[in-house]
Amino acid sequence: MRDKIPVQVLGCLRPGIITVIAFPGNGFVDGGLLMEVPTEIIPVELRMPNSEFIVVCDQRRYFIQVLPKDSDNI
Repeated sequence: MRDKIPVQVLGCLRPGIITVIAFPGNGFVDGGLLMEVPTEIIPVELRMPNSEFIVVCDQRRYFIQVLPKDSDNI
């Protein structure tokens, strides 16, 4: 089973890692959370702060791929 998680880029706070906010629009109390995604799986055009995209994770929460925000494919 794969999960599609909408995220918004916060910034690059550590080398090789992009920090994102999962479930943007929800406050941290309402389910939003910070996640760290390896830079190499994020396309260059989606690495800027406030960029939004979908992160696909497997059942162990390993990041599999990144999709554009409006994508319906896995």
